[in-house]
Amino acid sequence: MNAKKFSDAMGELDSKYIEEALNYKKKVKKPLWIKWGAVAASLLLVFTTSVPALAAADFEPAYHLLYKVSPAIAQKLKPVSMSCEDNGIRFEVISAYVEGSDAKIFISVQDLDGDRIDETTDLFDSFSINTPFDCSSSCENISYDAETKTATFLISISQWNEKDIIGEKITFCVREMLSNKQEYDAVLTDLDMDKTSAASETITPTHIFGGGGTNYREIEENFQALKTTGVLCSPVAGVEITAMGYVDGKLHIQIKYENVSETDNHGDIYFKNDRSEEIHCIANVAFSTDGEYQERYVEYVYDLSDVDLAQYEAYGYFVTSDTHIEGNWSVTFPLESISQ
Repeated sequence: MNAKKFSDAMGELDSKYIEEALNYKKKVKKPLWIKWGAVAASLLLVFTTSVPALAAADFEPAYHLLYKVSPAIAQKLKPVSMSCEDNGIRFEVISAYVEGSDAKIFISVQDLDGDRIDETTDLFDSFSINTPFDCSSSCENISYDAETKTATFLISISQWNEKDIIGEKITFCVREMLSNKQEYDAVLTDLDMDKTSAASETITPTHIFGGGGTNYREIEENFQALKTTGVLCSPVAGVEITAMGYVDGKLHIQIKYENVSETDNHGDIYFKNDRSEEIHCIANVAFSTDGEYQERYVEYVYDLSDVDLAQYEAYGYFVTSDTHIEGNWSVTFPLESISQ
């Protein structure tokens, strides 16, 4: 926001309040509760006058503050902006269909400077959909045009109380994107299961980020991670198997995923026999072993008590990405049927 817009917005404050504040002199000693009441009243005055004005002038901090207090007012004041550009990438609302309490909006994402957008591009869970009502919403990449370097995303919105939302205004914001994703799903030919340690050395993680699986809660409660023994296998760039061993009778396989915060590298290890029967982990735990949380691992836990593992082969399924895009994209538009 430039200085002129800020000055205009602050001009919404009544000049008499500013003058009184500047010329205020302490004359009478007042009870403490009166002083705090005056402070609260002053803060309320500033909020109710300057914050809405700043939000209407599209000053982002004021808009976000007002949205936390009153989404309906914040969305009414937010100026319409059907397109935006940042970091050489353009977002634009291209069409919408609204009926009753449901809406579907199509937004194009075009790379104006290079080839960073493709059919695998996703928004890295960094998007937000601000509405003046309670709803469920989603966003997904549905198509890609290589000639124009444009991906099309579909936003779906459904108002919880099934009230008519036609004419309401929403804001769609994005901070990060990932592209050039690669999938790997094959036998881990370089992984020698004979090197699995029967008596593994363990350590206590400095931090557990979370996990999954049917037995996750049970495993996570007293989780001890394998001590890293080196790179046993690296099936794809950014994925390294760093330890294998048995802990309390269960097989643990540890994987280090490089640059998770910028690549979202993730995956799974499973076992399959010649009858296509598969064994999957009963839990996976994501953790760090350093105080800065820079190195992140996932340990997969398997119950093989009734399994002859010699009859199975180890498979790896991994998803990696090497294109991380940051920016500040935001479009605001009324919920009405439009097309281009």
